[in-house]
Amino acid sequence: MIQIIITSVCASLFFNTIHNLHRKWRINFKPFSCGSCLASWVGIVLYFSPELILNIASVLFISGVVASITETLIYKIWN
Repeated sequence: MIQIIITSVCASLFFNTIHNLHRKWRINFKPFSCGSCLASWVGIVLYFSPELILNIASVLFISGVVASITETLIYKIWN
């Protein structure tokens, strides 16, 4: 269950905060433009999806968010 929550939050951050895909794809309405709305809908979808899909999504979105945070921290440390 905690894996679903973390993956949902990371997917929402990945789509809304890091890449702004709702603006690039011109789908600027809820649930796509709202971080908490998108996280809750992704959580529902992941809850009913097979475990393999959950594991793939977890690796994809958690590593994307951690890479973005790490890149920002390293940039701030070196400059």
